[in-house]
Amino acid sequence: MLFNIPLSAEKADRIIQLLSLSPNDHVLDAGCGNGAFLIRAIETAGVFGLGIDNNPESIAAARKNAADRIPDTTYEFQTADIRKEALKDDSFDLAICLGATHAFGDGEAAFPNTIQRLSELVRPGGQLLVGEGYWKQPPALEYLHLIGNPVGIYHDHAANIAFAEQHDLIPLYAIVSNEDEWDHFEWSHRMRIEREAILYPDNPTMAEKLKRSRRWRDGYLRWGRSTMGFGFYLFLKPTSAAPSK
Repeated sequence: MLFNIPLSAEKADRIIQLLSLSPNDHVLDAGCGNGAFLIRAIETAGVFGLGIDNNPESIAAARKNAADRIPDTTYEFQTADIRKEALKDDSFDLAICLGATHAFGDGEAAFPNTIQRLSELVRPGGQLLVGEGYWKQPPALEYLHLIGNPVGIYHDHAANIAFAEQHDLIPLYAIVSNEDEWDHFEWSHRMRIEREAILYPDNPTMAEKLKRSRRWRDGYLRWGRSTMGFGFYLFLKPTSAAPSK
């Protein structure tokens, strides 16, 4: 699995092309994980990328992935809490946060905090690319209990777009994960755990992990596949001379 979100390589490439980046643009990826999306953008457009994630293992993987594919002058990966980083406002041409809005806050605060902070970091005329979950339909209480999230963390697809627009961003483009991407994302995790469990049949920690994975699988099939969506939202930060709506 290339990305830790329901996203295919083909759709990632399409999104990167739509960004219309120029060589030497500065791009921030907040919650970059293993750097897969940012590295792809650097390869495609010749930008400089800064990836930040609070997981040292993810950053180590990002550095290794980058070293194998792009010049070391085109990127920097940092292990840090994005909320504590002293980044300069208006200093990026593009700010990305894909499936990592929790890096900016918990629960209902995650998406609004992400929109606010990335808007500050992007220059006027720059762009924000945010990947966020949404409800396809009202979630069953049993599903909310399974995923451990209260009602309100996710809105519907239209509300995610409307929120950013209400905060003076211009929606440029939006696309959602399809069922094939969701199935690949969910079943890739399940398959890995099932195979690990076969290798370590007497490991109690592995047995508990397998139990949780199968419970999640059943919830995905019963509720999640028809209830949880994932959207990719591209917004423009207007210049002072441009209308915001």
